[in-house]
Order: sequence, then C-alpha cells, then structure tokens
Amino acid sequence: MKPLRLLTFLTLAVLLLMPGAGWMAPGRAALDFAALDATITAQMAKHGLKGVSLAITQGEETLYLKSYGTAGQGRPLTPQTPMFIGSQSKSFTALAIAQLAEQGLVDVNAPVRTYLPWFAVADEAASAQITVAHLLHHTSGLSDAGFLTILPENASIEDAVRALKTAQLTAPLGARQQYFNLGYVVLAGIVETVSGQSYADYIQQHIFDPLQMTHTYTDPALAKQNGLSQGYSRFFGFTVPARQPSPTYELAAGYIISTAEDMAHFAIAMNNNGVYAGTRVLSVPWMRELFKPVLGYGMGWFVTPGHVYHGGANDTFKTFVDLYPDRGLGIVLLINEGYMIDHFISAGQLFAGVEALVLGNPPPAVSAGWSVRVIGWGLLALVLALCTLHAWNISRLRGWRERARQWSPLKRAWDVAISFIIPTVILIVVFTQAKAFWGDRFNLTYQLRVMAR
Repeated sequence: MKPLRLLTFLTLAVLLLMPGAGWMAPGRAALDFAALDATITAQMAKHGLKGVSLAITQGEETLYLKSYGTAGQGRPLTPQTPMFIGSQSKSFTALAIAQLAEQGLVDVNAPVRTYLPWFAVADEAASAQITVAHLLHHTSGLSDAGFLTILPENASIEDAVRALKTAQLTAPLGARQQYFNLGYVVLAGIVETVSGQSYADYIQQHIFDPLQMTHTYTDPALAKQNGLSQGYSRFFGFTVPARQPSPTYELAAGYIISTAEDMAHFAIAMNNNGVYAGTRVLSVPWMRELFKPVLGYGMGWFVTPGHVYHGGANDTFKTFVDLYPDRGLGIVLLINEGYMIDHFISAGQLFAGVEALVLGNPPPAVSAGWSVRVIGWGLLALVLALCTLHAWNISRLRGWRERARQWSPLKRAWDVAISFIIPTVILIVVFTQAKAFWGDRFNLTYQLRVMAR
C-alpha cells in the first residue's frame, strides 16, 4: 500500500504544478491572460485608444504586467512608461497624513488651523471648525461650486490655500461628501508644515523610496526626461496629441506621475496591511483608518463592501486603481487618453471587461455600448450639416424679402428661426456651452487652442 500512496501523492503534486492544467496555487486568481489581451486590444481598436498599461496583483505578487500601444513619438508604451495618475494622487497625500498621525505629529480630528493658523474660508466660524478629517473625507462643506477662482498653473500650495478665503460652503460642515480637489492641497500644506519638508520631498522619502517606486515623479520635467508618455485628447472622433497641464499647487490632488509597475507596488502595499517587499509604510491600525469610510469615502479612497478604489482623470490621461481586499487582488489600469467622453465611456468599458475577467466573471461583449469614435463622428456630422444648412440659407437670402412679402408674420418668423436661429443656437451649444457639463475637453474652441499650442 505504501508504494501506491506514494504514487498517488506524486501524481497529485504533478497535477497541481502543471501549467495549463487549470490548477493554481491556493488562493491565487486563475487568470485568462489571452482573454485579457483580446479584450484590451479590441476595446482599444473600438475607441481608438493609443496606449494602455495593466498590472494585476494578488497578495505580495504582481501576477500580470503588460502594456499595449504607443507612448507617442514612435515609442512603444511599457509598464515602466510614466503617466499622470490624476486624482489617484490623493491616496498618496492621505497616506502621508496617516504616517504623520501615526507618529503623533498630526491629529486628524484637530482643526486645520492647528497646523495652518492662517487658514480661512469665507465663513469665519467654519474656518475655525474644519478639521483635517473633514478634508480627508471631503466633508468640509467646500466644493467646486463654492469656489470659482481660477489659479495660475505656477501658483504655490500656500497661494492656493490662501485663495480659499473666498470659498463658500455649499453644505453644512460634515453633512455631505462633496469632492473638492483643493481640500487635498490644504492637506499637502499640512504635510509640509509638520514635516519640515516640501510635499514632493516627503512623499519621495517616505512613500516612493520605501515602495521601490523608482519611476514615479512629482516633477513633469524629470518625468519627461525619463520617458513620460504623450497624452492624447480628441478632435471629435479623432485622437490627437495634446499638452497635459500640470498646476504646481495641485500636485497632491491630481498630478503625480507614475507607471503601471510602480502602482502595482503601491497596490500590493495597500492590500497587504501597508507592507511591500518586507517594508512597512503604515501600521495596521492606521491602515484600517485609511479604509474606514465616512459617507462612502475613506482617507483618499472610495470604500464599498469588498471594493476599495479611486483612480483619476487628467486632461489627457485616465487611471484606475481598484483593490479587492477580501481576495487580495488589485487592478492598475493606466490609459494615455483623457478626453472627457473617454473618461465616461471608453475607459469605463475597457475597465469593465478587465475587472470581469480578473474577478472570474464573463466580460461584457466588446460590441456592447457606444464607441467614442462613433459619438465624435456623429457630432462632427451634425456640425458639418448645420454649417452646410447655414451656407445654403445664406445663398438663398437673395430674393428672400420679395418672397416673404407673401407670407404671414408667423411664417416669416418660423422661416428665420428654422433657417438661422435654431442652427446657430445648436452650434453655440456644441462649440461652447457643452463644457458646462462635460468640461473644457468637450469644447471645440478649447480643442482648437490646444492643438495650436
């Protein structure tokens, strides 16, 4: 019986270790890499996306790391190609505050004025009551709707925080989650004041270096020297290279630059109680605080049962970083395309397919949902049709007065409206006013200015 038992044991061991046998180490996700490749390349073709980088992590490992497409100027995109990560930057700022809190240097429940005595918003009572935690959780009552000041790109962190003296609260303090980028700029100011270092130096020394994030940058010029990807936008349905603005003051809220490989290190640390490759960046108790939601938002992360995520959207880049703590899984997806409709449609469809495959679910059909290319071409067709109608109506102006004499006042008014007023209003909406909903990236006149730079 002993030889039989030994043979059985050896057979099972071989089956468990055989590649392609459908068995994986206990707890490891069984990923269909071919399906991932097919989904990503098909979505890129559908929407005309230029470049995508993907990292999948589980436990202490990076299971999959691959890039697709171009970084611009004839360069292939790689997992080490730097890209702007948008508002994912906030998770680094929150981690910095948590580190300082762990050391007893910051009390997150203390008023901001404890660290920045000159901090002020338009409401003096609120100025004294807004705490560090309110800013971390976006519950300060501040919002973009209450602060319309446009700051120059080279404004400093202190310039931006002092500008908040005109900011109006649009919700009671602590009552509602209102996403507000400049709240995280204030947190960066606290990091600088308490640590005695610049924000950039602090996160380099205390986060990037310990996590071996060797291709992550706070300086766009340095990132460019090290292969920063070209960012892309849209001109209707056509993908075009575009300049990526980088406001100095807003680094902590939306302008850190990183790579798929480095962000995988970060995802592993966040899913592993603050540890990467044996190095701890935050204690377990403070890691729990980091992911404790207040009105759905933790400290630099959105938190739902079994799913912690953030991501970011710049003018010409899109980022997803999603954690699934119960499974120890993490997904990092970086896209070098940032047109506003892409943020909502193409990026969403691409991520939905990747997420489904990683979680072991059937992905949505690539054909499901609109193509951003088709939407752009449709808008272009609409604009060209309206311009053609205008030209035709202008050509018919000769003799219009003679013909109109025979019409009733109502018919004359209708002819003027249908021929000129209505098409003009539609063109104005497409060219300028759609930005009120979609942002400047949807505005044709803005796109023309960007292309002219």
